[in-house]
Amino acid sequence: MHQRFNIEEIPLVNLFVATDKQRRLRLSSDIIALYDLRNGNRVTLGYDRTAQVIALRLASSASDPTAANVDKRGYVSAAHFYRKTQIPQEARRYVFIADQDGWLLFGAEN
Repeated sequence: MHQRFNIEEIPLVNLFVATDKQRRLRLSSDIIALYDLRNGNRVTLGYDRTAQVIALRLASSASDPTAANVDKRGYVSAAHFYRKTQIPQEARRYVFIADQDGWLLFGAEN
């Protein structure tokens, strides 16, 4: 007789994006490390309106004019993103739910 164990996966990184009232996005320190954002790399933002999912990926180049800069604290000034997506200007955390075609996808935490 073999004993079955109920093994729970424990992620070693904490990937999330947080919104705020100042129309910024704050990236978790693990995203900053994953994409090496302290060394000038930039990110591209996306949004799935139907699923209400924020998407993020490393920009194809540092000179990409559509990519976002990330400051040393992990913030992205995202007023245009808020206007385009119409997500609420509130403090909310979006947690990693999946990756798809090079995008990290984040859904609102309950």
